[in-house]
Amino acid sequence: MVCAAMMHAQREYRVSGEDYQQTSRVYMKEVGDSVVIDSADVHDGVFTFVGRVEGSKYVELVSKEGNPLGQFVLEPGNVTLYGKNYYGRGAPLNDAFVKLVNELSVYEKMESEGKLSKDDSYNIHMAKVVELVSTHLNDGLGARAFYYFNYYIEKFTFKVLFDHGGPMIKKVPGLIRLRENYELTAKTEECMMFTDFEVEYDGQVHRLSDYVGKGHYVLIDFWASWCGPCKAEIPNIIEAYNKYKDRGFVAVGIPVNDKPEDTQKAMEELGITDPQIRDIDGAASSSYGVAYIPQIILFGPDGTILRRGLRGEEIMKAVSGYMERN
Repeated sequence: MVCAAMMHAQREYRVSGEDYQQTSRVYMKEVGDSVVIDSADVHDGVFTFVGRVEGSKYVELVSKEGNPLGQFVLEPGNVTLYGKNYYGRGAPLNDAFVKLVNELSVYEKMESEGKLSKDDSYNIHMAKVVELVSTHLNDGLGARAFYYFNYYIEKFTFKVLFDHGGPMIKKVPGLIRLRENYELTAKTEECMMFTDFEVEYDGQVHRLSDYVGKGHYVLIDFWASWCGPCKAEIPNIIEAYNKYKDRGFVAVGIPVNDKPEDTQKAMEELGITDPQIRDIDGAASSSYGVAYIPQIILFGPDGTILRRGLRGEEIMKAVSGYMERN
């Protein structure tokens, strides 16, 4: 009986939430599952969950109104959540996640201060994230860290970690989508020949092959009027286009999930004169496994994919590197 009582206590969780005035009731669900694990009324911004859990789970909080209120690891022990703070604290796995966040923020600060190069900072981030995820492939910490920091994991390593991950990792919607997109991008990686697509609107059929594979270097920009980072890259694209347009360089935009009138308004505001191919029903983005935007791709004269994922000064550097060879 004593042993049974101890085992019961070891599996018990107590989750305390503070500063949640935006709702009167909260629900806890496992990420990737619609089943409610627990729920509680909120009084003066405070709520408490008490229950038992086998092992750990990667969970999210949802308000009565259906709004997301953050994510954490559900594990035995006491976890404290703050409405204005995205992280849970007080139990081992949650504390390990916060420790990783704090460690990475140190390197981010060093990078911003010029004490660490962008490449070195990225490699350190990747090494630390991969180390943590690979040692927690079957618990809530691994699933949370994998999803939260997946952009620091290169494709091959991502696929290995996902394929060897436990059930919690394999049910996270965001990770599932990325794994599927990586399968698509395998056909459109650098050095592969371009994949054509066609969309029909305004009574016309528009194809990527209308521009790519015609003997010119072509820069394709998947973007949207509602995407801040996309609009931040527009001046870099315009700069490259203006420098090399007289030598046959072509730039084409592909608005993703955007209303035509919003696209047109943004083009006028940003000074975009490039031809645009609307991504009807995701035909364009799915052909290239575009999981996020901006996604900027450089094609060679014969249609070979030269570079993917160009950003910032890398756009001009890549375009100049190829154009100046001719």
